[in-house]
Amino acid sequence: MKIFCKKFCVLFFLNIVLFFAGCAEDDSTEYTLYPDNTNLYFRKLFPNDQAQNDSAAAYLAHGITLIVHPQATYQLSFDVDPNFEAPTLQLFRLVLSEDQTEWYPYKVRSIEPTIDHGRYVYSFMCEENAQTDWATSLELDETYYKGRVSNIRLTGDGAYSDHFSINMILVGNIEQEIEDFTIDELASNLLKEFRKQYTSVTIDTIYINHAAKHPTLGKKYPANEPWLAGYSSKDHFLSELGGWPGIENALDIVFVHYINDEGVLGYSNLFSGNLGKGIGSTVVLGTHVKAPYGEEAVSMKDIVETALHETGHFFGLRHTTTTIADIEYIIDNYDFGDYSNIEDGLDDTPRCNGKTRWALLKVSKTDINAALPRIYVSSNASNSDLSNCPDASNYMFPTIVNGKELSFSKQQLEIIRKSLMIYPH
Repeated sequence: MKIFCKKFCVLFFLNIVLFFAGCAEDDSTEYTLYPDNTNLYFRKLFPNDQAQNDSAAAYLAHGITLIVHPQATYQLSFDVDPNFEAPTLQLFRLVLSEDQTEWYPYKVRSIEPTIDHGRYVYSFMCEENAQTDWATSLELDETYYKGRVSNIRLTGDGAYSDHFSINMILVGNIEQEIEDFTIDELASNLLKEFRKQYTSVTIDTIYINHAAKHPTLGKKYPANEPWLAGYSSKDHFLSELGGWPGIENALDIVFVHYINDEGVLGYSNLFSGNLGKGIGSTVVLGTHVKAPYGEEAVSMKDIVETALHETGHFFGLRHTTTTIADIEYIIDNYDFGDYSNIEDGLDDTPRCNGKTRWALLKVSKTDINAALPRIYVSSNASNSDLSNCPDASNYMFPTIVNGKELSFSKQQLEIIRKSLMIYPH
């Protein structure tokens, strides 16, 4: 039986390789080097991310994941190692198995680099019809490139509009629960501040919709009770509400009563890349915050600031000072987090140092993987300590600090614009 199993497994693997080789777009005589990094899906490069990404650099030859978008053009680059010849970059589309337990690589193309100022530059275009994960390998002499890969970057340019609209989706009885302002006042202030702060792009208009009136999902979202994100529905983000019928390409901001994580005002996935429907299509905010002994109402100012913060994550901005939620990624008690990405990599955003920074690292530990929260209160660092952080007045500081006038840096605004023009809308 053991001999049969071994033969069967070998034959099955060879059939998989031959199948994908037969599907390849390249010449069938070209040598194909499949990625062999078993954790390649957890080593990712996002377009225009300036974080250090040392882990991605270390695994590039054996396989990492590139996040690509339809009709965008990309350049993957890293420093030349003079001790080795230039490797060939091979790209593979990751196809999920029918039982959704394994990823299989399907060859897309091979690319030879140009050399620009001591860096290998691989240029390519994404011809997919939706956001896709592509895997890599670096091949030299029919084996994995053994040279040093350092200072890796994935830059991307898109041809989509630099305009977008905002769709406010109200879940539950929010209008009855808020006391100090109305929904119309919140919408007006939200639009005003987005236009004031997001100066590198244009916000066309803002819509207000109620989840209870969704044409197909409305019955799932009763309008006569508070909605607690995390207690009910498939996920915290209520992503099934994204891509609202009739305004499918707006930024969907979902408002709930509160998020079922203590002190958390809002969530968004980093580089969501989805101004449409489905996973990654929503930002979620609470009008109240879960406190140690109950809940607290959130001011309109804090809600608006959190909306701008979380939308910054949506368009690819990291926290200016890293928290544990930024780097930890635990699945089945194993941490797949990339601990090389402890800074945002931008020259014009300072960060907290010393004891306060390490206190922030301990703050915002949540059970929402790959989510970046906006924290309302900090139990590990006093508000007075946080107010002395040089980045406390930046919108992407992870914790709300009272008495600060917030803004984005020039480089942050440029990332927002480049990401928006990559995302189909």
